Amino acid sequence: MKTSHRLSIGLRWTVPLLVGALALSACSDGGTESSASTPGEIVVVTPDQASNVVRDYGYTAGTDNQDVTNNMHAQLIRKPYVEEDGSDALVQDYYNFEPYLAESYDVSPDQLVYTFSLKQGVMSEHGNELDADDVLWSFERKFATPGGGMAGYYKPMLTDPATQIKKVDNYTVSFTVQKAGYGLTLLANLAENIGSIYDSNYLIENATPEDPYAVAWGAEDMMRGNFGYGAYMLESVTPGQEIVMTANPNFVLGEPEVKRMIRRVVADPATRANMVTRGDADVALALRSSDQATLESNDAVTVPTTTSNQYLLFSMNTTTAPFDDVRVRQAMAYAIPYDQIMSDVFFGRAYKYNHVLDDKAPNWDGSDLPQYDSDPERAKSLLAEAGLTDGLAFTLSVNNQLPAAQDTAIQIQSFAAEAGIDVTIAEVPAAQLNADTLAGKVQASLSIGASVTMTPPYSLQLLTQPGGGSNIALWNDPEFLAMVDQGLDAGDALSPEAGVFWNQAELRMTEQAPYIFIARVRPSVALEAGIGGFVQRTDFRIDYSNLTLGS
Repeated sequence: MKTSHRLSIGLRWTVPLLVGALALSACSDGGTESSASTPGEIVVVTPDQASNVVRDYGYTAGTDNQDVTNNMHAQLIRKPYVEEDGSDALVQDYYNFEPYLAESYDVSPDQLVYTFSLKQGVMSEHGNELDADDVLWSFERKFATPGGGMAGYYKPMLTDPATQIKKVDNYTVSFTVQKAGYGLTLLANLAENIGSIYDSNYLIENATPEDPYAVAWGAEDMMRGNFGYGAYMLESVTPGQEIVMTANPNFVLGEPEVKRMIRRVVADPATRANMVTRGDADVALALRSSDQATLESNDAVTVPTTTSNQYLLFSMNTTTAPFDDVRVRQAMAYAIPYDQIMSDVFFGRAYKYNHVLDDKAPNWDGSDLPQYDSDPERAKSLLAEAGLTDGLAFTLSVNNQLPAAQDTAIQIQSFAAEAGIDVTIAEVPAAQLNADTLAGKVQASLSIGASVTMTPPYSLQLLTQPGGGSNIALWNDPEFLAMVDQGLDAGDALSPEAGVFWNQAELRMTEQAPYIFIARVRPSVALEAGIGGFVQRTDFRIDYSNLTLGS
């Protein structure tokens, strides 16, 4: 069983950063010329355009928004990029963390205090040096602007930054948590985009009494968003057409090989795929699985194949009939055509995965988990036990802008009929679907989501916290919640002692089936064959600073 390589208690971590290690496999000998005319320049085609990079203003959905924002910012630490057996690209190590803006960090023997020593001489675009005040002010801003939702992401690890985050000296800060079990998830969150550190001097210069953190000021103009320490900066924005980004010459890991990227809006996924094939684009985002399957045989294109944390999820409203009965929920788990969905909807770009935790986590044990397979007779038997001898009828709601969910719903509708289950499909706008689901107005829904932070407690709690914005099954199970609390009280979240409770909680969640995890969905991108260094990240954004360019 895999063991943890995280920092030993009381020791100091000074692991050097790794940049751009592994080139993507390609069928051609050397790839093709980049579609951009200038060396070091690439063209990225995206289905939409970023509209809000100010941070802490509020979540803005869209492929481009997150891809752009993530590349403008850097964090104290990050998850290392590592090779994965059976994959042709790099992935992230979910449970180890290496310094990024920090030079090193220490963990106290009781695992309650995390002290970060910052790299000195790290400069922002505006000529301001990174220091401890930037860290403190960044977290003050995150928690003081509720529109960004940061307090929810960090709860319960951080609830009061003023008392939990301290400046030790100009280049040293400490974070204190109440339980050792919180430490792993704190580190994981600090390594995500929600842990980004800002140039506080630049933002304070543009703050006002009415807008003390320059959030509204930044939202007025995207070009004011260059206040991170990331690998790229905005050069220009042409609304509805393209965004141009240039490499940050002061980037803490060194100036990237990709010096400039032109991000063009191309709404049609088939056109995006064809542009990479023709050499009119270097990177295509948010492709359909069917288009990726076609591209896999093209020597001019690389379609990365790795494992993934992105799940295809069937959710049921557990507060009202018929899905308040666990037997009915389990019946649905047997009334799904898993293999057919993998082949006919995702064309092999997804794989069956029926539980919530990462099976590569230290001390994970799924040997007792129920195996839900496609079995309409078993579904009928469970419905009969629940008193539904005449079958079941319900409405399955799906996002009307998510073709994969719509196609999956049709597959379920057809197969479930064999078990006497009558499924009516309702296609609903995303915002309405989310609001109606949390209001208890939806019987069942299909979605594609992920736990970006992959620690066991975070993954278990994301969809299950009573009253939480991601608990779309409205599930409230005291026995499950008690198991999670016991895990958090057991100390190091990756310890064998904590692992016992994580495994028990996952078993409880899988048996109670408020959610049916159908599959994990692979990366939805394609790249020109000469480009290497792609990483499948848990946030699904490309780290362009890690890319290498062919001749």
